[in-house]
Amino acid sequence: MSTETVTILIPVYNGGPFLTQAIESALAQTWPAIEVLVVDDGSEDDGHTERVCRSFGDRIRYLRRENGGVGAALNTGIAAMTGRYLSWLSHDDIYDPRKVEVQMKALAAQPAACVIFGGYATMSEDGTVLAEIETGSGYRSDQPLWAILEGRINGCTILLDRALLERHGSFDIGLPTTQDYELWWRLALHYPFIYVPGALVRHRVHEGQGSRGRRHIEEANLLWMEMLEQVPEEQARAHSGSEMAFLLRARDFLQITGYDSAKQGADALIRRRAATISVGVVLGSRSPHEAALAKVELTSSGLDLAFLLVDASPDQHSLLIADSLSDKLSGDVIGAPVDPKDLAARALAEFDTPIFAFLPHDVSVSAFWSAIAHLLRDPALDGTAIPQMVRSESGAHPLGPLSGLIVRRNALSAALTRAVETRSDFISSLGMSNRLNVAAA
Repeated sequence: MSTETVTILIPVYNGGPFLTQAIESALAQTWPAIEVLVVDDGSEDDGHTERVCRSFGDRIRYLRRENGGVGAALNTGIAAMTGRYLSWLSHDDIYDPRKVEVQMKALAAQPAACVIFGGYATMSEDGTVLAEIETGSGYRSDQPLWAILEGRINGCTILLDRALLERHGSFDIGLPTTQDYELWWRLALHYPFIYVPGALVRHRVHEGQGSRGRRHIEEANLLWMEMLEQVPEEQARAHSGSEMAFLLRARDFLQITGYDSAKQGADALIRRRAATISVGVVLGSRSPHEAALAKVELTSSGLDLAFLLVDASPDQHSLLIADSLSDKLSGDVIGAPVDPKDLAARALAEFDTPIFAFLPHDVSVSAFWSAIAHLLRDPALDGTAIPQMVRSESGAHPLGPLSGLIVRRNALSAALTRAVETRSDFISSLGMSNRLNVAAA
């Protein structure tokens, strides 16, 4: 294979005791064509950083510039590099000797332009390995936006062709703590990010590292919101099957970060998108008051709901009578008991919705939304359920064994057709779906 030159770019400000180790690890690469370029971002350490760099002679290139931050130093290095490919190394981190070789071989195996990244190990100040961070679990290279939105990228694991930067721009120096992720995002909108297994970088954890305090949190909140708002609809569907599934997964990640404002923004986007999702709700209730309260509660989910009421009142007539008296109970009403197969057939005839929910009056909106979200996250899933709503005996609730079920239209229709054609029990037919998960909501 071609031995194109790879530039290992090391930006540094006051290199301290770690710079020598970083440079040595760059020079120790097994890839035969390496340029090591150190950009001194205006260090103020009585010349220590410069002396360290000069001690390596012509084995490395050394540039000094006025202090401008990591992004500015990286951009200076990108403009000056002679290699075709770029690999960034922080001055306090270390490369495995095989880092560039392994990643260049992975890059050569790809049919088109891409970005390479991988896992890494954390280490203490003295170099003791603390943990290996596996960033590729659950990741697919044809869904590169998740590499960024789920925080999978350590910048020092990246390897890319500088042509990508010439085409899409380099680091934004106006983002002092998130300039890397903003750039990776721009690239991920156009190219796959290929994960290469193995911890080929050691990331040092020490007191002298740049602050990740309030400024970073504010900057990251804004960046994550901008990224979510910028996602093209077709890419969201390609990554997750639907825009809603994409937003839900992004929100799941934000829940485990300190990016609270971004999470609130994701919730707002989810609510906005929820208004376009139609659900046919079959609601069992014992009185007009219960039904009205349940409908108000469920409607607060923001989903586009249509209702079919099942009268579970003792005399089985109170809802039927109340329906003619109150517009709060708008929607058809049927009496109980009703056979599950007939109930499913009535719901399919009543609603032209992609999703159906069979709910008792006392279901909470949070439980309902959680089950809906579980279904929407996985386009391959036929249905799910609110566990506490499931009844073991058909007579325990007017909705019978359907109580608590959230199911897609195609699965409900297929089960009904199968039951009619084979003269089998409808519930058994519904349970034949291997994509019906009633225990995980």
